[in-house]
Amino acid sequence: MPTNRTQKDNPQETADYLLKKHGQHEAYAVALQGAVDAQDSGDNYRLSVWREVKYLLKQGGSSSEEPVADTGQ
Repeated sequence: MPTNRTQKDNPQETADYLLKKHGQHEAYAVALQGAVDAQDSGDNYRLSVWREVKYLLKQGGSSSEEPVADTGQ
């Protein structure tokens, strides 16, 4: 998990970090465990962050892989 508080609260940055450190399969396992730990401790905020991280990892994860949005201009 990133050490910077802002990074910890940014699901995209956390997903990117986990992908680089662990690879796709293990990154999802780490995110799943984070969600379980947050749920067990009753930390709904952390749980929501981990849920978003899991979602991003399922979608492919890395922001560097996402296409640039077409602004229509």
